[in-house]
Amino acid sequence: MARATVIIPNYNNGRASSRDGTRDFLGALLESLERTLATDPTDLEILLADDGSTDDSLETARAWTRRVWPAGSPRAGKPMVRLLELSHSGVLSKVLNALHGSSAGEFLLRLDGDIVVETPHWVARCVELLDSDPHIGVVTGLQMLPDGRVHALGDAILSPLGYHHLGQGLPIEALPEVVEVEHAMGCFHASRRAAIAEVGGYDESVLRGQTEELAMRLNLANWKALATTRVVFTHFHGERHWRPNAADTEAGLRKSLDRFTEKWGCDRLAPDLAAVWQRWKGTPLVERALVREREPWIPTAETQDEWMRFPTDAALQSRVAAELATLRLCDAPIAVLGAGSGVSALLRAREGVAVTAIEEHEPSMAALRERSIHDGRSVSFLTVTAVADLAHTNFANAAFQAVTLLDSIERYWNPVALLREARRLLVADGLLVVRSRARAARFESRGKALHPFAAHELLQIVRHAGGLTPLAPPTLDGIGRWQLAARSSSSAAHHIHFGA
Repeated sequence: MARATVIIPNYNNGRASSRDGTRDFLGALLESLERTLATDPTDLEILLADDGSTDDSLETARAWTRRVWPAGSPRAGKPMVRLLELSHSGVLSKVLNALHGSSAGEFLLRLDGDIVVETPHWVARCVELLDSDPHIGVVTGLQMLPDGRVHALGDAILSPLGYHHLGQGLPIEALPEVVEVEHAMGCFHASRRAAIAEVGGYDESVLRGQTEELAMRLNLANWKALATTRVVFTHFHGERHWRPNAADTEAGLRKSLDRFTEKWGCDRLAPDLAAVWQRWKGTPLVERALVREREPWIPTAETQDEWMRFPTDAALQSRVAAELATLRLCDAPIAVLGAGSGVSALLRAREGVAVTAIEEHEPSMAALRERSIHDGRSVSFLTVTAVADLAHTNFANAAFQAVTLLDSIERYWNPVALLREARRLLVADGLLVVRSRARAARFESRGKALHPFAAHELLQIVRHAGGLTPLAPPTLDGIGRWQLAARSSSSAAHHIHFGA
């Protein structure tokens, strides 16, 4: 019995399915396996299952079943590939379960048909990690794009930043060699058979995002997932055509997202962490994701001192000037959801615009209210409100023409809920403007402190929260903040996104 089985589900990964008709996805993958595994010392086999392909990839698979491992290989002279030809189901989970049932390995190393593995002896490297700890259920490698950029070193699911790829866009030298993650993408998913069997295999009712759903069950069962730069692969998914199956239609993708919500009580792309905490607190699922219970915002001494520092602190003046420019994007009633000390809100109210400053810290709002009373120019235009929770204010629906989040989305524990509250407060076609600290170019860490965003993460979470349409990608100002403007819409649906 082989110790490791490389499993490849295939549906239309041929040259005819590439955008320009030139890239043979499956052929390139199999050539990379011959190149990287010929002398791999692991007792391994390669098993490929075709789901009724209609392009040239089935003939490519058949041709590789007639090829043998070269001289010098521990498997010299043996067939390289074993092939299962299945009737088309269009359900990847069914194909994966069939591969699991037809394979013999203790470890199952799943590859998508549109990747190329770059690292010699990569099976041995994955097995070494899996062998290092019996609680490790899954290992994945470093996913690169064809242009040489880092695409992912594992994924986060139940994150304040929403579902996203870890390390995306960073230089390789900024990445850890091995890191524990919530999820290993299905394009390279080296797993322990016992772990997958324990949680019941792939859910065949999930048409897309089936590996993320599997990861939730693995995390709940306390299986670890690791990502490592010791194994590198390139993903060519951007070079393929849309495939003609129900799973990849808008209806099919929506069905998959709805199924995830039904099973886990949260959206897969934009999880409401309050719902996650309420349902799963005390379980390995939230411990693995570092989800924590909400804590009220308490300003730092520096924030409390802003009114005294403002006349002489150039850095603070620059930040307030940038926030004022944001607040000047709208002359109609504005809500500042997360007003901090309220300096920017008061200065905008001085200009004769109705501003409502909302914050969780009652003493800060009491001090702002007192300043407004004695200010004269702002007292008629500034409303100051302290709330127990920024994501649950007592204002009526559609109360404001504009809502701004000034450095509050990255300090609030549950950004999705904050964005949905902002959407609730906006009139139809109202303006949301988010300002958020930009994460420095380093691999992220999470915890109780700030969770600053990369640009693509901020764009994605605003899209996925629902009912908000970004007007453009985030722009970076001169003081380390992203700014993103979005319009509210009548639809509560979010844009469908599966990590491409």
